Amino acid sequence: MNHDYFKNVQQLSHEDDRRYLLLMRGLRIIHEERKQRSLLQKLKKSKHRLGKNIEAQGWVNPSKKIDRAQISPTVLVKTVSP
Repeated sequence: MNHDYFKNVQQLSHEDDRRYLLLMRGLRIIHEERKQRSLLQKLKKSKHRLGKNIEAQGWVNPSKKIDRAQISPTVLVKTVSP
């Protein structure tokens, strides 16, 4: 179902009965198209976003490396003795 279909429906007068019939027909077609989608397509469109490429650009800064030699071993491991 394309955007032009609903744009043409919007141009009809509110008193025109065809407007509501065409709107319901368009919604029925959209509903049938959604029912025919496969499970994988539904998952890609859903909140899980399996098809989305996720990159860790903001999470990791590879230019900053921690020099572990400067950190003392007591700072690295803090344990509570009983």
